[in-house]
Amino acid sequence: MLSEVLRLSRAEKKKTKSKRKQKTKKTQGTRKPKTKRPKSTRKTVKTRMEVSLEKPVVPKRTRPDAVFFKRPVVFESEKVVPLPKLEKTDIKWVINKFVPLTTTVLGIGYILPNMAIVIILSYILSQTTLSSLRMITQISGTILFLMASIVMMIVGTTLIVGGIRYNKRKLAPKETIFHGVLYASFYLLCLGVGSALLLSEINLYVGLLIIGPIFIMMSAAIYMVPSLSSRLIGHVLGIVGGFLLAIVTFNFQAFEVAMGWNLPFPGPFMSLTVMEGIAMILGSITVAIYSTFAGRSEKPVAYVLLSIAGLVYGIGVFIGSLVLSFSFLDIVWKAPWLGPLHELPSWVVGTTVFWSASLILLEIGGILLILSSCLGFTFATQEFSRLYVTPIEVGKVSEVPPK
Repeated sequence: MLSEVLRLSRAEKKKTKSKRKQKTKKTQGTRKPKTKRPKSTRKTVKTRMEVSLEKPVVPKRTRPDAVFFKRPVVFESEKVVPLPKLEKTDIKWVINKFVPLTTTVLGIGYILPNMAIVIILSYILSQTTLSSLRMITQISGTILFLMASIVMMIVGTTLIVGGIRYNKRKLAPKETIFHGVLYASFYLLCLGVGSALLLSEINLYVGLLIIGPIFIMMSAAIYMVPSLSSRLIGHVLGIVGGFLLAIVTFNFQAFEVAMGWNLPFPGPFMSLTVMEGIAMILGSITVAIYSTFAGRSEKPVAYVLLSIAGLVYGIGVFIGSLVLSFSFLDIVWKAPWLGPLHELPSWVVGTTVFWSASLILLEIGGILLILSSCLGFTFATQEFSRLYVTPIEVGKVSEVPPK
């Protein structure tokens, strides 16, 4: 009996298992697969957020600068503190705009009058015949004056180019200055040799007019060598050459030898003879001092000397050009009756009128040079006030009242 009961129970169990398998096969297509949820490592705890209507109390931040300003300011009596630099809209900005304008006007003022000189000297040269040895020397001297006028036109062009380059770089280009000095010296050398040929002799002043430019050329060439000893030698030669040319300018008029018009001709650079001679001496000394103090704190001293030389030459070129211009108008007015222009072709008289009118540019350039020198004095004063300040003035500027 027990065996039969066991068999029946086993058979029922097999039937129930087979029925369950059939049911699972039917329901597999309809049920969605279960996705396993990741187990969270932390337990989530729900808390209630209590909202308070009161504003939170935030501590005030303390400024670190306030502590610094409250400390007492201690000044040392021996130290000198420079003042802060000025803005770009100061006097230096005005000078940077004034210098190119002045050099451009002066350059054009040197080009146009020398064009008139070339035309008049060409007419004089065409009227000279090769009849004797003296006439040959006269022709040679006139040709040298022609060459000098052409070189002076190159000097005027160099001034214009230097002003344009200064406007771009805000610095004086050394190459342009070197070329300008060489051309100006060659101009004076042509005047000296031409005067010696026209006079058929070499007196003291003609000899100095030949030697002085040679000294200036040598000084410019030696100065360009990057050596302290060579610069000192260049300064000495330049100062000696400036003094020699000043003596010639005081006592000799080269254009009177070439023209023979009995006019009060100014110096070789169309400036009043006395002022031009002083400007040559000051210019040679100023170049030496400016190059020495260029990178030091004493640079305003060089600015003062440069402004003095510009002021003297500006006054001289204004007065000299004005006097020469009125002298030309006087001989043009007298040309139909008497004077050096009497019985000359009308185009020569017209060229003289053009020479007189073109000198107005030199007069304007002289006025601009005077204004630039005055601005240079103002800028030097500001530089001195920035460099040398007493401790009391520094305390007034730097001290800030405590908060």
